[in-house]
Amino acid sequence: MKFTSLTMRNWRPFHGTHRIDFSVNPDKSVTLVFGANGAGKTALLNAFTWALYGEFTDGFEAPESLVNFEAIKNDPTAEAFVELELEHENAKFHVRRATDARRQLEGDYDLTVTRNGERTVEDEIYRILPKPLKDLFFFPAETFSTASVLQGDRPGEGTSLDIGSAIRSLLAGDIYDHAVEDLRGAIASEALRPTQKYTDETVEAARRAWEQAQAELNAAEDRRDKLPSLLAQARDQASKAKKEAEKYNPEEIKKWERKYNELKNRVTDAEGAVHRAHELYVGLARQAYLHFSQRATEAAVHRLDIAEKAGLMPPRIHDSVLHQSLTDGRCALCQVQFTQQTRSRVEGLLSHVTEHAMAVLGLETRTQLKSHLDNFHRQIAEVRGKVAALAADLGVAGPPQDADMRMLQSVLRMCIEAADRALTKARRELKELTDDQESPVPARGSSPVDIAMLMQQGVDRLEQEYRSIESTIQRATEAEREKLADYTKKSSKLDTYKRKTAAIEVLRDVKEFFDEARKGLNKFGREDFEKAINDTYADLIAKQFEIRVGEDFGISVGAQGRDETMPVSQSEKVLLLIAFLGAIARLAPQYAEIARRNQQFQRTGDVETSKRVGFPVVLDSPTSPLDHEYEVEVIQALPRLLPQIVIIVSAKSVTAWEEIESHIGSVNVMELTSHKATNRHVRWKGKDYIYSTQDDGVDPARTRMSKIS
Repeated sequence: MKFTSLTMRNWRPFHGTHRIDFSVNPDKSVTLVFGANGAGKTALLNAFTWALYGEFTDGFEAPESLVNFEAIKNDPTAEAFVELELEHENAKFHVRRATDARRQLEGDYDLTVTRNGERTVEDEIYRILPKPLKDLFFFPAETFSTASVLQGDRPGEGTSLDIGSAIRSLLAGDIYDHAVEDLRGAIASEALRPTQKYTDETVEAARRAWEQAQAELNAAEDRRDKLPSLLAQARDQASKAKKEAEKYNPEEIKKWERKYNELKNRVTDAEGAVHRAHELYVGLARQAYLHFSQRATEAAVHRLDIAEKAGLMPPRIHDSVLHQSLTDGRCALCQVQFTQQTRSRVEGLLSHVTEHAMAVLGLETRTQLKSHLDNFHRQIAEVRGKVAALAADLGVAGPPQDADMRMLQSVLRMCIEAADRALTKARRELKELTDDQESPVPARGSSPVDIAMLMQQGVDRLEQEYRSIESTIQRATEAEREKLADYTKKSSKLDTYKRKTAAIEVLRDVKEFFDEARKGLNKFGREDFEKAINDTYADLIAKQFEIRVGEDFGISVGAQGRDETMPVSQSEKVLLLIAFLGAIARLAPQYAEIARRNQQFQRTGDVETSKRVGFPVVLDSPTSPLDHEYEVEVIQALPRLLPQIVIIVSAKSVTAWEEIESHIGSVNVMELTSHKATNRHVRWKGKDYIYSTQDDGVDPARTRMSKIS
């Protein structure tokens, strides 16, 4: 897909009709638009988003004032429109959105979409460029300064874009979302509720309990689906607030960040210590029976040892020999006749001699008991080592080397108390730090530092919820299954109930299948995105970095083959953000084809991308956060991003852009005329072109689009 042209009439500062023809040559992938501050660079960017979606980028001011003021002054009924022409899969699309001076106040407009000259529905465009991609393919200057896709240690850092939703949109994943919603509705439908003729209170109570469990599960799943977007929004707000706070008092915010991270780490460490202590205590309690059996086992082994020493186990003479001797009245071995005294001695010996089979069993039992004792001592030694390590971490006196279970339990109780005290203290200190600055509804003119801290608290709460939401859903799922099983059992006496509960179980299983499909799309999409962003970043900068994408699409940068993260420069961060956008743009056409062929689960997760294939992106001032040295580095990398890229910039670095002139297929200037402007020219390839003109008679500003190359 490629943009071919953009036509505007009376759109914001553009009085009259203006047109840009975009370069469609992949070897000259860049369309460059120069514009002074106030000329309407943000208005131009939003001409794209308004034409396609009827929406605007974050921070676009006065969205109810779209029609040029001068046009309204000349004609109160003046109309404004934006028409975007694009090509996709050998078809030409025109998207035209129009409004006028009256309707703009209500957000009313006319939308016309044509395909090869014939009217078609707007969904045709949304299948090509889904709405969740608006913030990825049309990127404003402010976001380049504030957005952070890099997962860092500083508050507010992490992905601020909901990539999961974008990937599901590209893969037509909304069918799974709709399927889950439809199945929820079917499960809760009146058709599957019992008839009013039958009113067994026991069954009704079971049904109500199941419906409550089902509602709680649905609420948890809905929350899970909303959390990525909420978290992205919160991170974006926190990042912007932090930037503002740094301008206000950078030392204060950095000092607070260091203290905040220190106290947050203390809380995390204390929580870990509490968990370790309780886990060890529970494990020791489960082995308590060993303590009580230890002495009995040792006593039994001791008695069996004595029996062995006494010759009773195994016996020195077999009991059958003694029985034969007593029967014959003489020794069965030497044939000596018994006297009464001898007979008494043999009878006494027989009473102490164990049967041979029992003696062998006694030996086997002793071996087993000794093995049991050895295993017990090994387990106690292992636990003793863990308790000693925990005690050392908590500053508690450790157990002696021969500590038994009672002593270990005593030390563990002291460890638990110490860990609880440390956790309570850490949480209190963290709360005191945030409470000192917290302002639930910031008053007008309150400190930007206070606002930044408040925004970060919101990010922390959402991150904690995001980490625990799957376990919440798991518990809710188990509760729903239990309640449904109870309802099914209690209602089984009537066939009508049995059929309805059976239908509910089938629908529930199908819903879970579609829910797992949604998770699968996210998982495989994340794998594709990780490969794509690594390929894209490698195209932009020649460094042996490895980019890792987390479950929430947060990004970290490391050295290849090593686990530790790597520090990156400011220019590398901007390139990382551009690579982030480029990776999605490269995946977009591949995913569009996958969705069209219904091959989401055959091909997703193994998609290869390249610079030669990708949807266009429109970037407003991508180098604005950089100094000149880094700016040159980023400018030289941009042509390697995609087969088409539209860049809107000021003319302050014209010479740097001229260095990549061989990759630029179209150059345009937004000529600004205003009573506040100065008379300036932009020099491109040795020629001067009007950049801004001072005119006392022009208020507000007026901009004219001019193609110069």
